[in-house]
Amino acid sequence: MKKLVIAIIALLVIGAIGTTVFAGEMKKEGSVMLGYAMPGGDVGDIIDGGIAFGFGFEGYKINDMFSLGAEIIYTSGSGDYDPLGLGAGYTYDYEVSTLGLLPYAKYSKEIDMGGNKADIYGLFGMGLYSCSIDIAGASGSESEFGFNLGGGMMFPLNDKMKIGGDVRYHLVASDLSYFVPSAKFVMSF
Repeated sequence: MKKLVIAIIALLVIGAIGTTVFAGEMKKEGSVMLGYAMPGGDVGDIIDGGIAFGFGFEGYKINDMFSLGAEIIYTSGSGDYDPLGLGAGYTYDYEVSTLGLLPYAKYSKEIDMGGNKADIYGLFGMGLYSCSIDIAGASGSESEFGFNLGGGMMFPLNDKMKIGGDVRYHLVASDLSYFVPSAKFVMSF
């Protein structure tokens, strides 16, 4: 929990510094993401996929192509676990969730698609993931440092709104990773 509080404070400080350093050069954007988390690693052998939901703040523009941002993402998954391999009647309900505080760097480029504009981007982020697990009523949690890598494409709806898709790979711990395809809505303010 202490690491989570430190990470939140660090994100707030980075945001305050970024606001003063890049004032006048930044385009502030907020985003909402909804997707499907597909777990991998050892945990992926036990649990099924689940929902992924997140909020982001984008737009600390370094130049026309590079920007910084941060997001909070929640993922969940559940399944049945048979630790002894004995079959039905000997399984445990298993639930895993993560909450990630993830600053990132993004490279984006505007492309022309037959008269329509679109933005394609790639990004890399690192941050703190709070992982919770519940097995048959017994629960535990821990914080892990991890990274994510991905990209996507955004299409403008008007001057202030964009909609598109995003695909990310999150490596949270040696035994937990997940792949998240998602739909994303971005609004400039």
